[in-house]
Amino acid sequence: MILALGLTATACSSALEPPDETGETRDAIQDGYLDNGDRAVVGIYNAEIGAICTGSLIAPNVVLTARHCVSDMANETDGQITCRSTKFTDTHLARKIYVTTDAEIGESSYFYGGSEIVLLPGDDVDSFCGNDQAILILDELIPESDAAPLVPRVDVPLKQGEEYYAVGFGATNDRSTGAGLRRRRDNLFIDCVADGCPASVVKSTEWVGDTGICEGDSGGPSLDLMHRVIGVTSRGAEGCEYPIYGYVYGWAEWIKETTVRAASLGGYEPPVWATGFPTDPVYSAEIGGACEQAEQCATNACLDGYCTRPCTETATCPSGYGCDAELGFCAKRPEPPPSEDGEGEDDVVKDGDADGSSGSCSIGNPRPDPTKPVPWLLGAAGLGAVAGLRRRRRDRDRLG
Repeated sequence: MILALGLTATACSSALEPPDETGETRDAIQDGYLDNGDRAVVGIYNAEIGAICTGSLIAPNVVLTARHCVSDMANETDGQITCRSTKFTDTHLARKIYVTTDAEIGESSYFYGGSEIVLLPGDDVDSFCGNDQAILILDELIPESDAAPLVPRVDVPLKQGEEYYAVGFGATNDRSTGAGLRRRRDNLFIDCVADGCPASVVKSTEWVGDTGICEGDSGGPSLDLMHRVIGVTSRGAEGCEYPIYGYVYGWAEWIKETTVRAASLGGYEPPVWATGFPTDPVYSAEIGGACEQAEQCATNACLDGYCTRPCTETATCPSGYGCDAELGFCAKRPEPPPSEDGEGEDDVVKDGDADGSSGSCSIGNPRPDPTKPVPWLLGAAGLGAVAGLRRRRRDRDRLG
């Protein structure tokens, strides 16, 4: 067997920019742009408290968001979070929480209703810092024609300096300007992860990002360059700076277990990532197309004249292929022998050259510690279009 592997480039940042010392407020999801395409990043309207948030649709009836979007808090100081004392208290009614896949939260939006709120397990999960994640299970399935669910990165930890992008329905500044529209910002970089962050303000199930998220972006996702959800927006410093995210990888088992249960409630097969299949899309790529060089394949892997993909015990190969233990790639199974009266033999063409290399990057020092972090939950007062919002059902033919 001849396996040709293509060159894989990794995007890196050579340095991280310090906060803007002038204190000037810039447009945000700051310096972002309107986003009509990422429909699985959903807007959330909490009718019980009249506030908006953001969430990630990770299965047809599963929305990952921030706990402070669905629970009250106590022991805040002037609306600011203190990791030593701020706690979650009462959880809101799931049936009072609605989500939309539309690009705007408003009276004309179509909303899906909640049926259950699932909180993190453990004895100390009412402490705000490190526990600001929740899952909303919906009372109906969102069809893939409306929004294809995102994949949470539950199997690979983050690294300092990784590039990501953020999406949310929040304001563009601290004055709640522009809230209620889905926006996206690209070219962001991870500052520090878990125990590599200042322990006084960031816990082991959190990480610190770059910039550009504000009120209303709470619960919204940060996504890696493979479009996997890696963080849940929790809080940040004034000026929409120093965003702190809940670490998806840090709560991976809870996310997977809850999603499997929600699939049972919804009557569908759970997504493969929830049962152990790798989240890297290369393990799900179609294979078998003819190739002469690795670069001709979406997976950058050409084996004996056909495109292939990597495989493991859990990331199995499609029908007609087996996982070659030595190569770690899917290989065609041998053709069955011809019948006794058959004639001729199969032709096998082998070509391709093995060639590959890897890159590296260095990361600068993290930015200074934040002060006075605040949760980015936006009250309905900052979104005039939500006044008098009521749930309505979309014509089912529109969803066909």
